[in-house]
Amino acid sequence: MASQIINFIHLLSLVCWLGAIIFFSFFTAPAVFKTLDRPTAGELVGVIFPRYYFLGYICSALLLITYLLGAQAVSAWKMGLILVIISGTFTAGMVVQPKARNLKLKIKSADSEADRKTCETRFRRLHSLSVQLNSTVLLAGLALLWLTAESLIL
Repeated sequence: MASQIINFIHLLSLVCWLGAIIFFSFFTAPAVFKTLDRPTAGELVGVIFPRYYFLGYICSALLLITYLLGAQAVSAWKMGLILVIISGTFTAGMVVQPKARNLKLKIKSADSEADRKTCETRFRRLHSLSVQLNSTVLLAGLALLWLTAESLIL
């Protein structure tokens, strides 16, 4: 019974995090940027991001804990994918996102056009890195889901 609960929490964490990534990346963000003007859309997404990453922190930590406690044999592939998910999530949320948020503030308060353009260039690079990290976490999560589903086949 305990192993079923652990496996359930493991799967729930994985699918919740993957669902959030898919829903935000392919539905929420495009709809927000299509419907609202760019500055307002950026502000709204800025409000969503802390919650988005918090969900990722909780789910990725639960993935690791439940995997280590689970009844399944530890696999180097699965452990590697979990570590990719954790490192990508925490890097994007705790390093990239705060820097991007600070750059957004600097763009708004830039003293000169040159400063504004420099900040915008740095912001675009950080945004690109954030998208790459998010994509990596998504792909690693999907691979982990595949391996997990494969191990459940009776």
